[in-house]
Parts: sequence; structure tokens; C-alpha cells
Amino acid sequence: MKKVLLFLIDSMMPQVLERCIALKKAPGLQFFMERGQYIPDCVTVFPTMTASIDCSLVTGVYPDQHQVPGLVWYDPETKEIVNYINGAAQVLKIGLEQCATNVLFDLNERHLSKEVKTIHEELEESGLVSGSINVIAHRGHKRHKVQLPVALQAATRFKRQVKVSGPTIMSLGTLVKPDIFRPITWNWSQTLQSSYGINDAYAIDVLIEVVRSGKQPDFSLVYLPDNDHKLHRSPGEAVEHLAEVDQQLVRFLNSYASWEEVLEQNVCLFISDHGQTVIGDSQEHNIPLEELLNEFSIHRLGTEVSKEHDVVICNNERMAYLYPVHEEKMTALISALVKEKRIDLIAWKEGAKIAVRKGGTEQTLRFWKGRSYRDPYGADWDAEGDFQVLGVHLNDRELTFDAYPDAFSRLYGALFSQKAAVVAITAAPGFEFISESAPTHLGGGSHGSLHKQDSLIPLLVAGTARLFPTPARLIDVKSFILQELAVQTVPV
Repeated sequence: MKKVLLFLIDSMMPQVLERCIALKKAPGLQFFMERGQYIPDCVTVFPTMTASIDCSLVTGVYPDQHQVPGLVWYDPETKEIVNYINGAAQVLKIGLEQCATNVLFDLNERHLSKEVKTIHEELEESGLVSGSINVIAHRGHKRHKVQLPVALQAATRFKRQVKVSGPTIMSLGTLVKPDIFRPITWNWSQTLQSSYGINDAYAIDVLIEVVRSGKQPDFSLVYLPDNDHKLHRSPGEAVEHLAEVDQQLVRFLNSYASWEEVLEQNVCLFISDHGQTVIGDSQEHNIPLEELLNEFSIHRLGTEVSKEHDVVICNNERMAYLYPVHEEKMTALISALVKEKRIDLIAWKEGAKIAVRKGGTEQTLRFWKGRSYRDPYGADWDAEGDFQVLGVHLNDRELTFDAYPDAFSRLYGALFSQKAAVVAITAAPGFEFISESAPTHLGGGSHGSLHKQDSLIPLLVAGTARLFPTPARLIDVKSFILQELAVQTVPV
């Protein structure tokens, strides 16, 4: 049986991938595309942010089941903002120790629901070996010691040896080193300036050594983050950025006797987590949440949430969660938001229903799990109101989506990922939310929204005769891999 390799290329977009190959700048990806199945419109998870997506990739379910709402969110039980390291200024205000704990420990050990199993857990319970390289969602049955560099240990004030769960073979930069035959030769990709190995070059270094060691797992998930960082700064150079990712993939291909040998021994999948939208370069393209909500008492980062506050802001770039501290303020909060035309969607829970409004309009749509309509993925819904809020098309009882792919399941998944009262808002294309100390990307790339610019991703499968089922979603990748490895799946 072949091994399975899944490469997660951050912010890889279908139009950029296609252009890069057409310009002969991605020989590695072209090699796989010419020998495999290419799906340009796979649908990712909402919010289109790394943490919620990674958790969906490894569990095969939306956030309402795995319970990791986004990259930044608020936990009413602990009264703490959870931040998996997004925005340096925000992290410093919240506290580096708290945010480091969130991403290194809490995500896998506390936040990711125990009611769902990761692909690593299912594979190893079936007697196979699983591997994870640089992915923040990595829960498995083996305990791995986190070895923080002295400088990072001092900055985060970790005073104990931290152990995290993961699959048998696990690498998390230089913080968690894989149990393979020989260590990775030191180079600059392992330094502080290169995020202690959380980068493309180090990930490929590890993968090459894992294969050469003879300990390659039956399945390996490899995260390549550099494309995302570069697109945030210079989206106009998207083709060049993806070409640099391809150079790392070529290094991996060249580690074999021939490129064909890679597909003789492996099934290879390539997927993105989300797309990116170019933000305008004027201040008008920043949507100032604190100004819009100036009639409310807004919680300040680094302070305790109290009854004196009206709302907690959790900014996820082109998406934000707004938590009313007092539920009776929900109506007033929504009324303040709908006045702003730069806000694309405002969504909230009403019992078992989801209500959605367009910014600057009176248009409202409500939907809930039911039997009246069926979407392209086989889910059944009831709905009332203006279907054009989400650009939904009806053909008898069949629903189809356009601007907001898989809109019902994805919004439902985000809002029901927590029991708390919460409003989810998204920015119109070209715009981004700003709030206290949040990162801003004027003239650069950003993501987070439900819109197809952030939500449609490429999926490439090579080395197998089986076709990936379409229409494709990121949450279906886990099931496809388990079937490829002849592991019986249990419906969730």
C-alpha cells in the first residue's frame, strides 16, 4: 500500500496556481497536476483562518463539532480571549505567555473537542503510523516534549516541561523534534528570525529526513506557511511567492531517484487552507469597529472582562466575532452594525436558527436544519426571508451557492461552535476590520470572510486511480485519505 502525503500550502489560490504553471514557474506542482486530478473550487471552512481550518482538516468536521471557532475568539467561561498567535501587538497586550499556551497546549489538549477524532488518532487506532510536520492542530495518542529555546522560554515564562499530544512522528519547528534516525542538519531556517523552523524550508528538510530514515508514516501532513506571510505584504507578487514554494517541493522531488518514484511510492495531495483578498490602500478600506460601536463599553485587551463592559471584540482580519457581555444588548449591537455598508454580512443565532443581514440594508435571511431544501453536499435546511442575502439560488427544493460557497453549513458551523451569544461579521471584498492593536494590511492581502475570494481553494490529488468526490470540501479530505489507507470510517 502506498504512503499518503498531504501538503497544506497556506493561501494557495487556484488562479495563482494556474498562472504560475502556465508561466512555467512551478515545475513541481505541474508534475503532479499533469498526473492527477485538479479541483479548482474546493470549499474551505469559515472563518477562513488557520486554526479553525486546520482543526477541520484533521477532524473532517466543521467548527460546530470540533469547537475551535477561529484564530481569535472569546471564552465566556474563563473570561479570556483566546489568540493562537495572530498580530504581534495584540499578543503582547493579551500576554505572550497566555497566547503561547493557547497555541502550544490549549488548542489540542483543551479546545479541540474530545467528541471528534483526528485523522492521527483514527489511523493509529487502526494500527497505522501517522505524522504531522509544523501543523498546529496535531492531536494524537503519543506525548511529545516541547523544548523551547532559552529566549522563547524567558519571553513566555514557561517554567515547566510541557508535553503535547501528537502522532508517532511529529515536528513542530524546532520546538518538537521528530523521532527519526538522524537529526536535521542545522541551518538558518531553524533560527528565531525564521520562526524556529515553522517555515517551508525546515518542513521539507524534516520530510526528506523522515523518508530517508525509513520511518516514513503511512500518512504525513506537511504545512508550508511562507506563501501566506508574503501575500499579506505583497499580493501583486503572488506568482513569484508560489514559485518559491514550488522550489521547496522540487527539493523534495529531487530527494528521490526520479520524480516518478515519488508517485510510485506515495499518494500526494496538495490543498490550501484559504484564499486571500487584496485590501485597498486607503484608510477607507479599514472598517473601524471601535468607532462603529462607540455607544457601547468595549473591553480593552489585557484587562479582565467585567459587567461594566458591553462587548468583547475578537478580530479575525476580514471577519470578527463580537460577544455581547449582556445578551439584552444584542439587538442594539446588531442595529449599530447594519448601518455600515462596508460590512458584508452580519450573522447571529436565534435559538436553533441562524439570522443573516447585509450591511447597509434591511435584507434578512433565516435558515435552520430542516427538510424543505437540500444543498449540493446533501444537507437539508429550512429557510425564510430574502435568499439574496447569501446569493442563494433555488431550483425547486435544490439550493445552490455562488458568492458564499456552502454558506449554510459554514455559517452554522461557526456560530454553533460555541454556546455563547455572539455576532459574526464579515467585511466586503477589499475591506478589513481594525480594532485595538489588530494587524492591518492596507494594500496587502487578508482573509477571514465567507466570500468566495477567501473561501475557494485548489485541491490536487496524484498517485491514485480514485477520484476525489465533487463538489469538494476541505472537510472531505480526511475521509478520502482514510479510504485510501483502507481504514473503515465511522459516520459522525
